[in-house]
Amino acid sequence: MKKLIPAGVLLILLFAAVYIAQWQLNKPEIIELYKLPEFHFTSQDGEPFSNNNFENKISVANFIFTNCPGICPVMSVKMANLYEEFSDEPGVQFISFSVDPERDSLQALIEYSERWGVNDHRWLFIRTEKEAIADLYENGFKLGGELPRGHSGAFVLIDQHGVTRGYYAFNDDERLADLRSDMAVLVDNL
Repeated sequence: MKKLIPAGVLLILLFAAVYIAQWQLNKPEIIELYKLPEFHFTSQDGEPFSNNNFENKISVANFIFTNCPGICPVMSVKMANLYEEFSDEPGVQFISFSVDPERDSLQALIEYSERWGVNDHRWLFIRTEKEAIADLYENGFKLGGELPRGHSGAFVLIDQHGVTRGYYAFNDDERLADLRSDMAVLVDNL
C-alpha cells in the first residue's frame, strides 16, 4: 500500500521551491571583465608574486606608492578596514601594487605594510620594474593616468580565476558597500 504525502507537507515543499527559485532569479550577477595577463613580480617579503597568485582566492587590488602625499594614505585606511573586516575569510587577499618602484624598495614596502597593521600574507605589497607595472596597470587592469602621481583610486575586485570583476572608487561609500557585497557573493562561490 502506498503512503500519501500529507497536503501540508506538499504545500511547504511548494513554498520552499518557489522561495529558492525566486532567490536564484534575484541573486546578484557580477560580470566578468578582463582576464589578467601573465606577469612575475615580487612581494615585500622578496617572494615571487604572479598572476597565478590570484588562483583560488578572491582578491582586492589597488595601486599605491609609499611616499604618496595624496590619495594613497586614505586608500590604505580603506584597504586596512577591508583587511580587518574579512580577517576570518582565508580565501580573501588584498594586493597593493607599488607604482613607484624607484623609491619603493622591498624595505620601504615592509615598513609601509607594518604601518597598516599587516601581520600575515593576506595583504601583500608588490613591486617590479617601472615598465612592467606600467604595462600591467594599463593593459592588464585597464587603468589610466600618469604613474606614479596620477594613478587610479580604484579598488579592483578579482575572482578566483584571475578575472577582474569590478572597479570601486575608494572615496565613494556606496561603491565600497557594493565591493563588500560583491566580495561576499564571490566568496560564497569559492
